[in-house]
Amino acid sequence: MCVNPSTHRVRRASFFLCSLLAAVGVAPSSHAQAFNYPSLQLPTASTRDYTAALTGGAGTTVVFQWREGWGLRKHLQLDLGLADRKGSETLLLLVGGSLGRELVRATGEQPLDMLFTVGAGAAFGSGESLIRVPVGISIGHSFELDQGMSLTPYVHPRASMDLCGSCGKRGGNRSELSLNFDLGVNFQVNREFALRVAGSFSGSDLLGTEDTFGVGFNWTPRPLVRTRGQ
Repeated sequence: MCVNPSTHRVRRASFFLCSLLAAVGVAPSSHAQAFNYPSLQLPTASTRDYTAALTGGAGTTVVFQWREGWGLRKHLQLDLGLADRKGSETLLLLVGGSLGRELVRATGEQPLDMLFTVGAGAAFGSGESLIRVPVGISIGHSFELDQGMSLTPYVHPRASMDLCGSCGKRGGNRSELSLNFDLGVNFQVNREFALRVAGSFSGSDLLGTEDTFGVGFNWTPRPLVRTRGQ
């Protein structure tokens, strides 16, 4: 019996998406810092894109991301946001920057895209300050669908050095090395617009609350849209 290739791709993408959402649902509970939010970082470098995201779980966080291509298969990223923490009447100001560099692009011989990431971020408010320096790799695969649409499930594990000033009930300065990861999926609606959904799970407990879940709306200006293989 003949199978429509497009139908096969849709079924395979749906299977991966369902598996990803199931993994998010059963992921073990861990502590996360109060302003923790998903990186929403795909495993490929951007030429230029903008993301506006809303996350919950540790209160409510609104974040804006700007990625700008830099050199061959690299980009720079700027994050700016505000976090309304549970149990606090003071907003946290979030500022961060990072570098992404492609390590591997998917080919016919191997299916994965990989992007190396390194960055630094800080949160300030109510006399507290928290600085994070994460290093990680975003890994995923894009499933091409009909009419220019695609699904890209990905995982973004990171090791982070966390430094906290005047944090927690005891105050004082603290530092720790934590392990963190995102599970997410990008639904490319067309060449310009995409919806990104991800959960962020952290091993940091400097300002321990809950893990977070975020939804981001992504826009890439049409003249800068990359085609597969570029």
